[in-house]
Amino acid sequence: MLITAPAEQFLTGYQLIETRCQYCKTTLGEGDPVSAYAVRYAGDEEWSIPCIYCRDCQSTITDPTLGATELLAEGHLGVTMDATTQRTTLTLLGIERIIRSEPEEGHVTL
Repeated sequence: MLITAPAEQFLTGYQLIETRCQYCKTTLGEGDPVSAYAVRYAGDEEWSIPCIYCRDCQSTITDPTLGATELLAEGHLGVTMDATTQRTTLTLLGIERIIRSEPEEGHVTL
């Protein structure tokens, strides 16, 4: 079953694996403003956030990928805690703006 939701809703609280800016390699932490690149390829049900950027390094999707829905969400990083496991994770919060590229836009990547 396909469930749809606004991008702000499904990206808020998304657990991030990478904690460094993709471009300048600055380590990012709780409270830092970021842009998070999210992608979902045609035929996939899952979104992924393969990279984040400090606010100074990324502001738009420059080369859209044909066959992929791409989002660039601006917000900040926060820490979410799982009370059962007592583990914390860095998450995307406070999304202010989303830049979107549709699957039919862009070019084929090799």
